[in-house]
Amino acid sequence: MRSIQALCVIAAAGSLVLSASASSAAPKTYAFTGKFTSSRSLINVPVVGNVPCGGVGLSNLTVMSGPGAAAVPAPNTPPARTMSKIAAAYGCVGHVPGKKITTTGAGVGGAFAMPTKVFSKPYGSYVAAIKIPNATPILQLGTSARVTGPLKTPTQPLGGSMVKSFAPAALRQFKKNAWLTQTGRAGQAFTWCWGNPGCAKVTQGTRPLIVKYKGGGANAFGGTMGYVAATKAGSTSLAIGAGGGAVGFARLSIVGSQPTGRGYASSLTDMLSKGPLWAGFMTMTVTRPKVGKQKLITMVTGNLGNNFPPAYNYNFGFPFTTRTVVARNTGTVAGNPAVVTISAMGGDSVTAMGKRNLSLVAGGVARAVIGPAISHTPEIVSMYLPEPSRAAQLFAGAFALLGVAVWRAVRVR
Repeated sequence: MRSIQALCVIAAAGSLVLSASASSAAPKTYAFTGKFTSSRSLINVPVVGNVPCGGVGLSNLTVMSGPGAAAVPAPNTPPARTMSKIAAAYGCVGHVPGKKITTTGAGVGGAFAMPTKVFSKPYGSYVAAIKIPNATPILQLGTSARVTGPLKTPTQPLGGSMVKSFAPAALRQFKKNAWLTQTGRAGQAFTWCWGNPGCAKVTQGTRPLIVKYKGGGANAFGGTMGYVAATKAGSTSLAIGAGGGAVGFARLSIVGSQPTGRGYASSLTDMLSKGPLWAGFMTMTVTRPKVGKQKLITMVTGNLGNNFPPAYNYNFGFPFTTRTVVARNTGTVAGNPAVVTISAMGGDSVTAMGKRNLSLVAGGVARAVIGPAISHTPEIVSMYLPEPSRAAQLFAGAFALLGVAVWRAVRVR
């Protein structure tokens, strides 16, 4: 009799789970999973992540890039890119296990508030150095960054080109037509140039930088989220050729809530301190964990003092979206043509098994002034937030209720 009672409890539990899964409009809570990364034409944050960026379908975070830097093409952003690659070759920022998230349960377009501190990548066990190709005079980057987010309260004020005229967007809110509450935006699709938010092409801005949001459906999904990046003192530097065989190291100090993804034209200015200057250097091919073989600076000679000039890095960032985002720079760096276009596309879909695949992208641009050298950098931040399928939720719910039923059957004995 007790066994029959236990089986009845199990059957009732299964019925309840089936009923709950059939109601797709009801709010649902599940274990949060996801990953994200920032892809810049020169560097990624982080340089070395703690989870792979590659995957299947929308989980494979990729960016399109091009054209080459041989010549400066027409000022309009070209419709085609020349190469598709993993957003960050050496890994992304992973999620924190055990965090929960609640959506409206509407499948595609289901709204949610991003939980706080759901992403985390601790400091690396070593300073990872990578060679920076095709970016003369920049030679390599070395860093050990910690990344977390989002925070409940921003560590940096929500500044930007629109903040004096409009209130800042609400952070961590993701929903359909999110652009309506991202103050300063005139529509879902827009083109923004440095110094001229209403531009049509890059030459209409005061700096050779442009961001475009285009494509997508009538209810393009989106939202805002800041992430915090930090580096240990003295652990991060950019090696830059200083002419005549000399090399200088610009000391990078990344601290605070980054602007890309945080709002419409959200801004952040970083000041970089003076660094060491050396009369000569040698390179050698070395092998390091995760980054593999790289031809890096292994020796410097003739210390010329702490005389490499300080620098300023000016950043503007834009919200997350399922649309296509294009970020581009033109112009030159140290007299060399520097033209880079990067783009990525988000998506929001549900599989036949009821699993929602949500991929969000955000654009940004940066202008670095390092002594006489000025560089302009486009940026794409990519984020993947999958929901478990109905089958997985059904199994999890049935398993939990099965445990309750077994516990009750054992207890009545």
